[in-house]
Amino acid sequence: MSVASTYFSNLKEYKTSFWMLCIHMLLFAASFNMLIPELNSYLTELGREDLIWMNLGLWTIAAAISRPFSGKIADNISRKSVMFIGVLVSIIICFIYPLLPYVLGFLILRFLHGFSTGFQPTGATALVADVIPKGKRGEAMGIFGITITVGFSLGQGMGSIIKTAVGMQGLFLIAGIVGMISFLLILTIKEDKEVIRKNCEDKGYTTLWEKILPKWDEIFGIEVIQPSVMIFLTASLFGFFVLLIPELSTHLGIENKGLFFAVHLPFVVIMRFVAGKLTDKYGARRNLFVSLIFLGIGCVLTAYCNSLNMLIVCSIVYGIGAAISSPAVFAWTADLANPVYKGRGMGTMFIFLELGIFSGNYVGQKIYQNQVENLPTAFMVGAFLCVFGMLFLAFTYKRKS
Repeated sequence: MSVASTYFSNLKEYKTSFWMLCIHMLLFAASFNMLIPELNSYLTELGREDLIWMNLGLWTIAAAISRPFSGKIADNISRKSVMFIGVLVSIIICFIYPLLPYVLGFLILRFLHGFSTGFQPTGATALVADVIPKGKRGEAMGIFGITITVGFSLGQGMGSIIKTAVGMQGLFLIAGIVGMISFLLILTIKEDKEVIRKNCEDKGYTTLWEKILPKWDEIFGIEVIQPSVMIFLTASLFGFFVLLIPELSTHLGIENKGLFFAVHLPFVVIMRFVAGKLTDKYGARRNLFVSLIFLGIGCVLTAYCNSLNMLIVCSIVYGIGAAISSPAVFAWTADLANPVYKGRGMGTMFIFLELGIFSGNYVGQKIYQNQVENLPTAFMVGAFLCVFGMLFLAFTYKRKS
């Protein structure tokens, strides 16, 4: 039996709920990501191009604020309830965008929309960790990461196309409809609440407030600090690219501002399958080191990008690096997180992710200053972050006995 056939034969071990969770995550990621390539232009049309960093900046602040609450609810009430809240918020906000076509209203909605990703991924990731055997975590997180990446890339790639066809208001509405489909899929996912019930009994939680309002030791999981630092660095790079690639695409005369993230999709999918297995075999640190090499090279190439063909090369190199890092960080976090506070561990990691995106957006805007000649400097700062990440991995490594 070939390696490929053996691999796909092993996938039969995964439960139906896992696959439905993956499809749900794909659609949810696509629904809000299809907006991102056009948000810079939309805010510029509203007359505030100096605030384009707030498109994701306000979003990530709200997501980071909500993580402790979503993590506690996921640990003590239900993983699925957290997912329901997150998707419902996203649907409602998408339908309200067309009703508030002015700067203040739009920015308020961007902040509120961030609560969707503060809730849904925390519950979904904790649920994945529940239904997958420990020996399969790297592989499972790789597959789960593929569905997120496919949703992200499809959303990014389709956003400009949909906007051209039906306008910005139509894009908002279609994003809401896709979110509704993902909402319905949650109903097909089964959840074992025995672990959650035992959590509440062990902690003595009897009231609803005790299960919702987080204490300090339920907000921050120090045991997952190292993977959290790594996701902060890679998320900062993501913040740079999401903010600046649409600007670079416009400068190069590329109409589809999401092309960069769409073109590397097949390479990312292939690498996610491979990276998940390699994480289980060689460990997260080694994979992350390789990831940072590719990400750093991607930053340097993008800094000197001056054509469509070169942009495609940059996309592929960056995509490979991103594909390797994600399953490694997720699996590393799942392994280190206290089983009783699994939602807290995932929530901590996601807080660092949101803070990283915010930092990348804010610093990227400060460097860019809406001047094309500043783009190379911004991407070179990203390359420096990769070097810092490799040094962090090297100096925090402890050899196992």
